[in-house]
Amino acid sequence: MLERSPRHRELQISFRSLAEKILAREGAIVVETGWKNKTGKAPAAAADFLFKRPPENELTVVEAKLSRSRRMEDGLFRNALEELKRHREAKKAKNATLILTAEPTPAQVQEAERQGVTLWGIPQLVPLAIKTPTLAEALADLLRDISTDATHFAETMAYLEAHTARAKARGEGAKLIAELDQSKPGRENHRKFEQMGEKAMRLLFSEQVQRWSVPVLIEDGLNRPTLVVRLLPRHDVWAALSEEFGSRYVAIGFINHAEPAGHGDVLSAARHLHPRARRSIGILVARGGFDQGARRAAVEVLRDQGKLILLVSLQDLKEMLIARDAGDDYHDFFHERASDLMADNQV
Repeated sequence: MLERSPRHRELQISFRSLAEKILAREGAIVVETGWKNKTGKAPAAAADFLFKRPPENELTVVEAKLSRSRRMEDGLFRNALEELKRHREAKKAKNATLILTAEPTPAQVQEAERQGVTLWGIPQLVPLAIKTPTLAEALADLLRDISTDATHFAETMAYLEAHTARAKARGEGAKLIAELDQSKPGRENHRKFEQMGEKAMRLLFSEQVQRWSVPVLIEDGLNRPTLVVRLLPRHDVWAALSEEFGSRYVAIGFINHAEPAGHGDVLSAARHLHPRARRSIGILVARGGFDQGARRAAVEVLRDQGKLILLVSLQDLKEMLIARDAGDDYHDFFHERASDLMADNQV
């Protein structure tokens, strides 16, 4: 059988879970969730969902198909309808629904109607999702994760984002700055600083990245979580940096020392960058800023290893959050830092 990566299975689970929540939001009572038992190692024995909707309580079988393409191939679409037909006959269900992460063509809509199948593609899911901010947010995040091109679903994601809790919140940057100002330096408070730094980065980079992950890295006997994000840039600065360094990923680290970070901190961060794995860009956030040794190390790493490490002090971070709240562009900060490093020949 076709082997799937853990990430692909994770996306499938996210999509089916989202579909189940949307069904429930529309008044459906899910009586069976066959997708939880699907492993990909054998043909599916049951449909993804079986639900009924009061007061009629007639059964409906549902299949949810994840695709990274905006269009589903006609052959695959017909096969999905055949599979749905088989599940409907097995359960003696009156109705059938096919849910896609794609935009059905007019011909596919007509084919589904001929077979008595309700077809939900992205155009049908969006109006249902925006009724609930958390569902709109989940669908926007899913589309961002499955998009292979920054232009795919761009307008749809923007529309969904406008209906999320994230869009309704105001002054998020100011709230984070208040939390950061109350935090304390030192090793014992490092994890708390990381958590606040992660919140800040998610706020600043929400439209530039596709996926966030936190691998556990072992360094000096300590677990050092570092954010690793997959770039799907919309801003010209990040599109240019991604192309310039051939980097699809950015590693983000945090240092909570009261004193400025130094030469060794930058070299340590550089160990988490791997150009051959297309992870050539790093961001290092330090509470106390950076000394001259750190800046020299960033130039050395760029010159000798082709790794770009952008140095961000806590004050820099707070200024970017202020700019975001005010609607000002803050990405030029990273452009300036990168340009300074590439132009600096003094080591």
